[in-house]
Amino acid sequence: MIRLTRTTAVLGSALALAVAFGCGAAGGASAKQAVSPCGTANAPAWSPDGTQIAWFGYRWPRPANGHATGSWNILRAFCASNADGKQLHQIPRTVCGEHCPNNLGDPPGQLNWVTPDLLVYGSDDGVHTITVGQKPKLLTRKGPDPYALDAKGDRVATNDFATGCTSCRGPVRIFSVPSGAVVGVVGGKKLFNYQPSLSPDGSQVVFARSPATDSGRPGIWIANADGSHLQRLERHGSNPLWSPAGNQIAYLAPSGTQFALRLVAPQGGASRTLLRNDNTTVFGWSPDGRWIAFPDSKGRLAVVNAGTGKVRRLLHNPSSVAWSPNSQELLVLARPPAHSSCPSGLWRVPVDGAKPRLVHSC
Repeated sequence: MIRLTRTTAVLGSALALAVAFGCGAAGGASAKQAVSPCGTANAPAWSPDGTQIAWFGYRWPRPANGHATGSWNILRAFCASNADGKQLHQIPRTVCGEHCPNNLGDPPGQLNWVTPDLLVYGSDDGVHTITVGQKPKLLTRKGPDPYALDAKGDRVATNDFATGCTSCRGPVRIFSVPSGAVVGVVGGKKLFNYQPSLSPDGSQVVFARSPATDSGRPGIWIANADGSHLQRLERHGSNPLWSPAGNQIAYLAPSGTQFALRLVAPQGGASRTLLRNDNTTVFGWSPDGRWIAFPDSKGRLAVVNAGTGKVRRLLHNPSSVAWSPNSQELLVLARPPAHSSCPSGLWRVPVDGAKPRLVHSC
């Protein structure tokens, strides 16, 4: 799940961003290479000013020995282009071939473009940062994902174990992105604390909490980022997501044989049902706080108006999405057109229901 909650000041212009990430002459040279690591796309992200997009890619088609050496033991890199898919280029010092380190191993499930020259992503061995022109740097071995960022991108929250871990227990941890220092440890070591979401200002965290077994239903808990004032917000629920305005928290609550997407204030009180669905995933809030993106019961990308509950369905079979900073579009990872052999494509999908546009496909 990717969220960009604000439009960050840029380096003067889109041209400055292009130069910073090696576009122009360097990008052109990369584009002429016989084999590019930017073929397929995973974990899409939008630049803070909306003029560029980024993703994790690997070469396509795979080499003849690609299956024998391992699915991801092939040329790969973090890649970027302008928002229309043009001026494709590799982000410097992220290209890797065989025997890559864990931080360039299997495709990350999450990538955030935080400031014009800084990206954050999760991999097998933790959460990492990429500063323009430098190698990826390990921020914390906790995770690997999902993780959560505050609006400024200067704090990240994650848990102590990998997604899918059973009978786990441990706290949520909040780190400073610039320094890597621990800001807070929340929830303790006796229970299963996971799925964190930071308030826009990074001062609080909401998360799911359950017994360290498969027998108990999770609930929604909230605390200050330093671990103080821990309290239960909802008895039953999961996947909490703090709204960009900070005044609401969306979460999934069991509702018979389905789940209900509900909203509750951070201070507690009565919650309200926004919609009922049998899917257990929420992609995220739009930066303006008007929409929440989610996959509907038939696997289609949909958005629901957080005020009215009106649902609009946009695209089939999404696997990852990123909101544009102006909340008018989503960058969606989904299958390319039927005639393509490429396993993934990046689409720009207008939230008003206009026709989606394919911007990258192998």
